[in-house]
Amino acid sequence: MIRLCKMHSLIFFIIILQSCADKNDAGKTSLIWKDQKAVGISFPLKYTRNISSDSIAAFTEVRLLSENKSVGILGEFSIADQRVLFNPLIPFTHGLSYEIVVKGKQVDIFDIPKNESAKASTVIGIFPSADTLPENLLKIYLHFSQPMREGQSAKYVTLLKNNSDTVKAAFLDLQPELWNPERTVLTLWLDPGRIKRDLIPNKLLGAPLKKNASYKIIVSKDWTDVSGNSLNQSFTKTFITTGRDSISPDPAHWTILSPKKGTSESFKIDFQESLDHSVLLETLSVKNEKGEIISGKWQILDYEKACLFVPEQKWISGNYALRIETKLEDLAGNNLNRPFDRDITKKENKKKLGDFIEISFHIKY
Repeated sequence: MIRLCKMHSLIFFIIILQSCADKNDAGKTSLIWKDQKAVGISFPLKYTRNISSDSIAAFTEVRLLSENKSVGILGEFSIADQRVLFNPLIPFTHGLSYEIVVKGKQVDIFDIPKNESAKASTVIGIFPSADTLPENLLKIYLHFSQPMREGQSAKYVTLLKNNSDTVKAAFLDLQPELWNPERTVLTLWLDPGRIKRDLIPNKLLGAPLKKNASYKIIVSKDWTDVSGNSLNQSFTKTFITTGRDSISPDPAHWTILSPKKGTSESFKIDFQESLDHSVLLETLSVKNEKGEIISGKWQILDYEKACLFVPEQKWISGNYALRIETKLEDLAGNNLNRPFDRDITKKENKKKLGDFIEISFHIKY
């Protein structure tokens, strides 16, 4: 009887513990998932005790924990079923930890697990793609196969000179970083203050790149994507530098190869120099004689020195125009209207072209 009573007492004790554990789990922070993304959290209203419902957002924060510090993230708070809901402006990042802070005090920590089923990301390209670049190169574009974690380029992108010396403060430290909406393309600016010769950073530190030197851009495999997975391998681009490019692109020197009527042949433009990869895709279009934009796709070729336009429908005979926005730049940031680094003490004789120019071409009958 005594043994039986002890056994019943033990079972009762275990049940009580399990019940308490279930209640404790219910009283913790929960993740809200959608399409394998953590799009929100839910935590007990008791975390915000003594705070009125309309003041929760004023006294409550969700912060990213990173390197012994925390950074607040933007989002919206709401209340439902005695729980507080928080939906971040951008989904939480896999593999990272966050904290909930109420009136300056941490009340909970939660982790976003890695998405182990996601395929590892890779660097699919670095632009400019040429292996010889001007010493006043302005921008570099990193293209990834999948969305990447933001705010990490300073840790995982390195510029080496002559295969040995790390170039310090080569890139402009922009926060937030310049990503496309999909977070698959990052724009890195080499510090313009060091490139422009009349500015103090240039005089103190010199230009990031020097003429007739060899450089490497290294993207570390330790960089993680939004699924929390590291790159499948590190990526390196090697190039050498030539002298400064201080001359604006001139469409008058471009070569245009017109297609034949009744075909879907591509329309080709040879720029005679490498132009900015990203801006190219935004600044060119083809119009018919009615002023209508022709639908089609652009393809960039030959180290960004040429491009093709492939129409969706067959060409018909008539007059056409290549429309070029004058914000189009070369690799040194010189656009069609003015060079990036110019002597402001000298008067410019070049006439401004306006927002765009057009080059006419004809498809014969």
